[in-house]
Amino acid sequence: MEAFDADVQLLPLWVQYFMNWIGLVLVVSTIIFLIFKSTRLAGLYQLVATIVGVAIMVWMHSQLGMVRLLGIVHIVSWPPLILYFWRNLKQGGLHRVVQIAMVVTLATMAVALLFDVADLVRWIAGERAPYVGLGPTG
Repeated sequence: MEAFDADVQLLPLWVQYFMNWIGLVLVVSTIIFLIFKSTRLAGLYQLVATIVGVAIMVWMHSQLGMVRLLGIVHIVSWPPLILYFWRNLKQGGLHRVVQIAMVVTLATMAVALLFDVADLVRWIAGERAPYVGLGPTG
């Protein structure tokens, strides 16, 4: 985790801010979803997806460095949550705090996925060099 954090500190400042924003949104919305009975399952899924996702991302970083492929974790784990949030928002009946948390989380994930998909396409096209650092050995 130390090498991952060190490489994150070398990324452009706006990327670091966005990554911090994603972390803040995931922590706050997970807590909100777990508090309300109607969204506990979403909160639990989001919590597990976040913990497992971070673990996989840190492991991938240890193997490959800070490469464009790391975002594949979001591409796999977030679409089910996005669909769940979208359906629940369309159905209505959610507490206002939950609605706001879902909209902010959905929007944050959607924007991050745009970057992740673009990065995956670029990785597939051959851009495999690490963004920063010295690769897997950091």
